[in-house]
Amino acid sequence: AEADLMGHPWQIIVGPRGAANGMVELKRRATGERFELPVAEAIAKVRG
Repeated sequence: AEADLMGHPWQIIVGPRGAANGMVELKRRATGERFELPVAEAIAKVRG
């Protein structure tokens, strides 16, 4: 994927159920760790 080539450390996954509940899945590319978080928390985590 283009994001892989650009070196983005995070992937944000938005599915229909999560979107309906204001949640997203955040994946750390380096380790494969996944977190299900509210959108605002995911943005804060990505920003550092």
